[in-house]
Amino acid sequence: MESGSKAKILIVKSIIGKLIIMWKVLRKADLVLFFFFIALAALIAAAPLLQPAGPAESVRITRGGREFGIYPLNKDAEIEVSGDGHSNLVQIREGRVSMAHSDCKNQVCVHTGEITQAGETIVCLPNRVTVEILNKGKGGDPDDGIDAVVK
Repeated sequence: MESGSKAKILIVKSIIGKLIIMWKVLRKADLVLFFFFIALAALIAAAPLLQPAGPAESVRITRGGREFGIYPLNKDAEIEVSGDGHSNLVQIREGRVSMAHSDCKNQVCVHTGEITQAGETIVCLPNRVTVEILNKGKGGDPDDGIDAVVK
C-alpha cells in the first residue's frame, strides 16, 4: 500500500507542477495580450490625429441622425436646433463653433467649448445633436465619403 500511496503523491505533485508551469505561461500570455490591446487602442485613438485635417470650410449640424443643415464658417450665425421638446443653440463666430446653450441635463456639449479644426465635433447625446466641422472637400454633398448607412 505504501508504494501505491507514494505513486499517488508523485502523480499529484506532477499535476501540481504542470499546473504551476501552465499558470506562469498563462500569466505571461495574459500580459502580452493586455499590452497588445492597449497598443491597439492607442493606435485607434491616434488615427484621427495622423490624418491631415484640411482647411475647414463649413459646419454640419445633425439632429436625431438626420442632417439639420450645413453652414459656412466664414459667416457669424446663431442656429437654434429644436425638436422633440429639446433645444440647442449653436453659435458660429469668427470661424469658431460652440454650443452656446442646451436644455440637456449634463451640459457636456456646452462645456466642450469652441471647435475650429476640420473633423472636430460637439455632441449633445441627450438631445441627439451633433455639430461637425467639415473639410473643404466635404462641401455638404450627403454622399461624400459615405459608402453605406446601417441602422
